[in-house]
Amino acid sequence: MIDVTRLDPPPVGVWLLRSAEEHNEVPVFAGVSYCQAVRQAGEGQALRVLPGSIEVCQWAQIILGLRPPEGQFEQQLAPRLEVPRSGLLLAALDQFPGEPEVVLVRATQQVLDSLIRIVGRDLLWQGHGGRLAYSVAPLFSGGRFTFHYRAVRRTNAALAFLARSGRWQAVTHRLFRSRLVTASYDALISRTLADMSICRNSTVIPWQTGQVNISYFCTGGITWGLNKPDQMTSGWPWAVFQRLLSSVQSHSASLRGP
Repeated sequence: MIDVTRLDPPPVGVWLLRSAEEHNEVPVFAGVSYCQAVRQAGEGQALRVLPGSIEVCQWAQIILGLRPPEGQFEQQLAPRLEVPRSGLLLAALDQFPGEPEVVLVRATQQVLDSLIRIVGRDLLWQGHGGRLAYSVAPLFSGGRFTFHYRAVRRTNAALAFLARSGRWQAVTHRLFRSRLVTASYDALISRTLADMSICRNSTVIPWQTGQVNISYFCTGGITWGLNKPDQMTSGWPWAVFQRLLSSVQSHSASLRGP
């Protein structure tokens, strides 16, 4: 059985801050995107993501309730956290101060399928309506690996190659500061690629529904989060993740014997 605490990258815990002063001993993130903050947290740096922390990604600012939506495009981004939101605390699970509310697990489809089998497929989020931008839950419930899934994987592999380039990073940082560019790009990808993968799909949906959600990485998740294109992102409500940990620990204990 897979030891979920030893995955690469390691699981990251998320706690929604109730005030700006909560956990004020933890450094404040300042960077490109929420997925970049998650990457840094997984590398061992506990962080608080506050209003103003995210300097480029327009999607995450709205989805995480860090600023009010403006204009038609931002108003239709959903589901999202209510504004105003004080922020979020991120830390690797083995360093988390207390209990998180959501655990972010990034792993291959095979690993995630093994974990879902442990807790039961009935805990997968079913509100996706077949929309690839939100979830790949059908793949874990007997669905076929269609052309659309293959297209996302190929696109993410190409993005991962480009992400190695400092020039590509600079171009994307400059372009996506623009709300107009963001809205135009979202219109192109929302029906064909994963969208808002770590902020909406893996953080907000599990927090709001109490169910596990799994999706491919979005453009930012690959480009700015530097996630592996052969992996997926998933969000686990803490109560569900505790069940997973308990099952793994019980199995390990049974192998050791009395």
